[in-house]
Amino acid sequence: MDKKVKMIVFTGVLSALVILLQVFLGIPFGPFSITLALFPIVVGAVVLGPVQGLILGLVFGIVVSILSVTGKDPGGQMVFAANPFMAWILCLLKGAMAGFLSGIIYKVIRKFKYLAELAYALTGATIFAGGYAVAKIMGNVESRAARIIVPIVFALVSAGLLIALHKMFKSGIAACYIASMIAPVANTGIFIIGMLLFFRPVLQAWAGGSDVLIYVLSGLVGMNFIIEFFVSVALSPAVAAINKYAGTKL
Repeated sequence: MDKKVKMIVFTGVLSALVILLQVFLGIPFGPFSITLALFPIVVGAVVLGPVQGLILGLVFGIVVSILSVTGKDPGGQMVFAANPFMAWILCLLKGAMAGFLSGIIYKVIRKFKYLAELAYALTGATIFAGGYAVAKIMGNVESRAARIIVPIVFALVSAGLLIALHKMFKSGIAACYIASMIAPVANTGIFIIGMLLFFRPVLQAWAGGSDVLIYVLSGLVGMNFIIEFFVSVALSPAVAAINKYAGTKL
């Protein structure tokens, strides 16, 4: 089979997986669902390149938009009700950039001299941001047990992440690890920026008088991002395995 045809077929399979994961396996959590669809997007971006990653991200954005308009995504529905045009743009942009940036980053840094230092710096920054979000969220939780258990779990997961990172460098998949990190960061980061720029009145209403930025980071998408991030990192060895196998087939 021609290489171009194989790439089209593989992109189609990954697109179907994006749709399946987002429609049927989205996990409701707060106003928005936790998505597992970033995994096939990263696979496409790493294996096929940034353009295919962008295409898969657009598929993801279209699905999220449809679910929001039809009411299947309650948080998205509220955003669309406030400004339908900008909501469509934001959904498409955050998905497309999650795929495109993952592909670009992977392509640029896979032979980067200071790859280890970059990976550790990104991991440290993410753990710090996640710890801040967890602290803010737990500050509003009444359960004493939850206030004790959740930070302990976060600390253990963070330690596990650093150990896994160390092993990833030994196995040579650090570039896939970083590409997997980029997808949730881009997806959530662009969403936050778009919400702050174009939906501030909506955020102010949702925040109920509290600081809008703190509300966004700690209450709106903070925990969603943490879970999506750790899932993406946990699946990065699978991304590397698929990339190694597909490299001999495409």
